[in-house]
Amino acid sequence: MRAGRCVPLVLLLVVLVVVWSAEGLNKALKVMKVRRRTWRTRPCADLPEELLEQMFGRLSVGVLSAFSHTLQLVPGPQNLSCPAGTRLGPNGASRAPVNLLSLSPWAYRISHDPARYPRFLPEAYCLCRGCLIGPKGEESELYRSTPVYIPTAVLRRTGSCVGGRHSYVESYVSVPVGCTCVPAVQDAQSLSSKQSKAQNRTN
Repeated sequence: MRAGRCVPLVLLLVVLVVVWSAEGLNKALKVMKVRRRTWRTRPCADLPEELLEQMFGRLSVGVLSAFSHTLQLVPGPQNLSCPAGTRLGPNGASRAPVNLLSLSPWAYRISHDPARYPRFLPEAYCLCRGCLIGPKGEESELYRSTPVYIPTAVLRRTGSCVGGRHSYVESYVSVPVGCTCVPAVQDAQSLSSKQSKAQNRTN
């Protein structure tokens, strides 16, 4: 009788031990999964600034770097307008920057891209739609101001993470460095057609 009573107790103890072991195993697996997730989601660090500068220096050969260093990499005034009819005299012209003395004047703004190196690039934009070819610097719409672009090598960040660091690849972008004056072909054609029509009417 005593042996018969002990058998259920032993079975109950075995079941409890198995349940406790399973719960402990599940907890251990959950902890391991959490650790794996935290390790996988660890943020990828960027490359050191000195290394990026060395890599970029080999691509640009100092051309864009020298151009960037001649400018102050801070946002300039955004309310610049076309300086039509305000041609400076000899004294004022000697002190004014070249970009404002041009027949198609331009200014600079800073382009920022955190996934690119250099992260800050100066970009030129035209201040006038036409060109200041009048006697006193008046704007003429027979010509138009258009940006001048140069192809530039930059470093572009990829989505891959190598050794806990972001990787970069060589990329090329077109950067506007100034503005020039070109004939407005469509405007000139429309103006000549209007003049010819007016002459035909008078005849």
